[in-house]
Amino acid sequence: MEGYLDYKKNPKEYVYAKVYESLVEARLALEMLKRGLLKNASAKAFLSVKSAVSALLVSKLNEILKGKDEKERSWYENVGYSAPTTGLIGIAKEFKKLGIDIENVVKTALLLHKFSYNGFDPNFVDYRNEDEVADDIREVIEWVLNIDKYFKDVWDEKLEKEREEIRKA
Repeated sequence: MEGYLDYKKNPKEYVYAKVYESLVEARLALEMLKRGLLKNASAKAFLSVKSAVSALLVSKLNEILKGKDEKERSWYENVGYSAPTTGLIGIAKEFKKLGIDIENVVKTALLLHKFSYNGFDPNFVDYRNEDEVADDIREVIEWVLNIDKYFKDVWDEKLEKEREEIRKA
């Protein structure tokens, strides 16, 4: 299938593409935030984190899989590598065991994801006003700006240029 990245065949290429996607989504989130498109900006901020977590998971997959039973191994290899929404908290907890604390950014991204669908409906979201949402979007983007520390083996000029575009925004 054209346009499909198989993390098993080329994990480095997959990681690179997901890191790039994370940076692009973060830049788009900022652009939408500037235009006052909070729900769209929230969705992009969430996707930015989701892409970064997927890249991180594939880059650390062997470490994550150590000691896992067959059912868990299968989940990570067939679904988990993509950092599905319903698995993000568990994935964050697995990273914490490896000394990589992404739990806060994952939980913030999930709050933004809920907001992107439900707006300020008090039955579904925890935000009271636009400032709270905007602060969380900025917090997530700030985390994304520093993901190079996880991806030193793939970080290059193109990724750095995209990060600089976010900083300009």
